[in-house]
Formats: sequence, structure tokens, C-alpha cells
Amino acid sequence: MDLSGSLPGFESLGGLFSSISLSKPLLVSDYDGTLAPFRRERGEAVPLPEVKELLGRIIGAGGGVIILSGREAGEVFSLLGLDVEIIGCHGWQRRSPGGKTETLPLSGDERRAVQALSSLFDAFPIDSVEIKPVSAALHWRERDEIKRRWHKLEPEIIDRAGQSGLEALRFNGGIEFRIPAFSKGAAIERILEHRKENGPVFYLGDDVTDEDAFLALKGRGTGILVSGSPRRSAADAWIRPEEVKFFLEMWLSALEGEQRRGEA
Repeated sequence: MDLSGSLPGFESLGGLFSSISLSKPLLVSDYDGTLAPFRRERGEAVPLPEVKELLGRIIGAGGGVIILSGREAGEVFSLLGLDVEIIGCHGWQRRSPGGKTETLPLSGDERRAVQALSSLFDAFPIDSVEIKPVSAALHWRERDEIKRRWHKLEPEIIDRAGQSGLEALRFNGGIEFRIPAFSKGAAIERILEHRKENGPVFYLGDDVTDEDAFLALKGRGTGILVSGSPRRSAADAWIRPEEVKFFLEMWLSALEGEQRRGEA
């Protein structure tokens, strides 16, 4: 993990696009804060039109794309509007292109932990709480009153969650409690295990929740942090949020160049 905050920036990624043009690459990306700018109202978090268009063109050019999110897969699909593979709930859920959704089995202890999620944030307004199948999140972005209440109740909630076997995961604008077996790192491991092609794998992510994925890719792929500035991270490089569009443009250009060479 880089401790200095001196991750290589966008200008260092030239060789990355060369490797894309020589093989079948896979782009795995987080959703919120990476492809879609944060919004106070989570239902309004959609990618910029040009980012959505570029993703669609990458898929059309034969590029492998997977979205990996803490949201439910169906929710990501409704916001993104692209029929692409989506892994939701930190890896517990998979929506394949075409709409078939599969989930991983839960143990008895995990099912009991799930039961504790529904009441974990009872002391907070319902519009600040997100209850998902295997996790629950509290959002306080642009809501200082929610953040103050969280800090007051934090010790009690942390204790209750720990007794139920839940893991705390802080993210940009809130906190989530989840079943430990489901993480983006574990999801990346499953992606690598089932991937048939030998092409390079890249992961775009912006938050603490993405660090597990960066670590899982070490020595087997490239993790790219999306951030306004470099910070301590297990990623291999970083780009600014406004550079995501240029990153996708270069990815598409490399794919289309390889496609033209194959047709020659």
C-alpha cells in the first residue's frame, strides 16, 4: 500500500492502453463516485451522458465491462441504463446481461446477522438509511444533523453490530455494516477465478470500500484510484474524477484500433 500519497497519475498510463490493444481486457468499475458523481439524493446519481455513451461504445467494441457496487444490482442497472454485467451488494448478487440475477448462499449465522440489519439504524430518519439484503448503510452526506446523531450513538451501534457478527465499513459520506464474507475484494477474486480470457484486468474505484479490490488485484491486474488528489491507497495509479471520461476515450480508442487491425 502506498503510504506517501505519491501514486503515479494519468500521464503514467500510456503503457496500460498498449496492453489493452494487444489482448482482451476487462474493465471492472465501482459506480458511485467513480462513474456517477455523488448526489445527496442517491436516486439521482447517474453518470454524465458522455461517460454512459463511452461505456456503451466500449461494450459494442467487444470490451469486457463489469460494474461492481455496494448498491443492489437492479438499482445500478436502473440508474446506469446499460445492459452490462453488474455485481451488487459487495459481491453477494450478480445481474448478468439480459437481467438474470443470482445470489450467493448464506450460512445460518449470516442469516441471523441479516436479521439484525433491519433495526440497526432505527434511531435515524428513514431517508438516511439504506437497508440492503446483506448490509445496511447510514448516509450523512450534506446532512450534518445525521452525522452528529451518528457520533452520539456510534459506540452503542458498533457494539450491537459486532455482537451480531457484522463488519463496519466507513465510506465517503456514511458508514455501512455488512456480512464480512461479502466484499469487493472477494468479488474480484471470484471474477478472476471464473475469467476465461488471459487479458489484463483493471479496476476503477474511489473509496475505502474499493481498497479490498485493489489489494485482490495486486500482481494480477491494475487498480486505479479515482480521486481529487492522490492518497494512501493500495491502487497502482490514480486519476481525477474529471479524467474518467478521457480514460474511457483512450480505452475505446485502443479497442477500436485492435478491432480494425483484426479486420485488415
